[in-house]
Amino acid sequence: MMQRPPTIKDLARALNISVSTVSRALRNATDINPETRQAVLKLAKEMEYEPNFIAQSLVKKQTHIIGVVVPSIDSNYFSEALSGMTDCAIEQNYHLMICQSNENEVLENKSIRKLLSCNIDGLLISVSLQTKSDNVIKEAQKKHVPVVMFDRIIPGADCTKVIVNEYEGALKAVEHLIKKGCKRIAHIGGPKDLSVSENRKKGYLDALAKHKIPVREELIAHCKSFEEDAIGAIRKVMNAKPRPDAIFFINDLSAITAIEYIRRKGLRIPEDIKIVGFNNDKVSNVVEPALTTVMQPGYEVGKLALGVLIDEIESKSTERQLFELRTTLVTRKSSR
Repeated sequence: MMQRPPTIKDLARALNISVSTVSRALRNATDINPETRQAVLKLAKEMEYEPNFIAQSLVKKQTHIIGVVVPSIDSNYFSEALSGMTDCAIEQNYHLMICQSNENEVLENKSIRKLLSCNIDGLLISVSLQTKSDNVIKEAQKKHVPVVMFDRIIPGADCTKVIVNEYEGALKAVEHLIKKGCKRIAHIGGPKDLSVSENRKKGYLDALAKHKIPVREELIAHCKSFEEDAIGAIRKVMNAKPRPDAIFFINDLSAITAIEYIRRKGLRIPEDIKIVGFNNDKVSNVVEPALTTVMQPGYEVGKLALGVLIDEIESKSTERQLFELRTTLVTRKSSR
């Protein structure tokens, strides 16, 4: 039979003092005798006492737990964002409960409701490809749970948002290709109604317009689910006559798929066609040729998003803010 863990009452009984005295000693209250505090801490260590987190949260009406919902945990960008959140949570004495939506709105909504049932203090979310409604976000706010959206957002949602200036990143990427002498620049985008897809495509179109390069519709293709149907989109633009001399991609994994496809066709990168991706995934620097890409500050986004959320939790602020971080173009062999 397993022995139950020691409780605060066990400590009080062993030392013949009150439960409230033990409690004050454990939280280093200033009104406790130093000798008593030392005795309590010593016994707690010997008995391997651990505070009852759930009981404490019921008393304080605060769990110090923050729910996080992301489309994909194995994405390099989201793993960096989660790393930033984790570091911030440790610094601020909060805990994270992380859920993955797998790009599915139904699963995303279930995850949010499950997190709300755990009495989370706040919610961080980057929405799935399918998500169109912010109804579940409103449910959280009705329960006085602050919400911060990051990276992928619902533009009209009434909450604080932390985003990256993807438009600027796309504009810089395409201008880089134009400066390299490219005139027939294709774009492989993501789902048409996703905010990140719209922002990156707008940067592409505005770069062409700025340099008076006509838009050719046959050089634009969209992936409904990013990498899964990237090959079809790549074939479409590569079949254009004349073929493109450069392609700007919605993300690095699609770009790497294209590098393999183009090389099989006997074309050289960057001599025959230049390639630029987006995200600066770790694999972008080891593929041959190394991929020019737009680096998003994933770690900084995650840390800032959680920091802002904690501020809202602790100040009980209802002010909605928009935070926008900048990108960096990382030039490598695929466009040189």
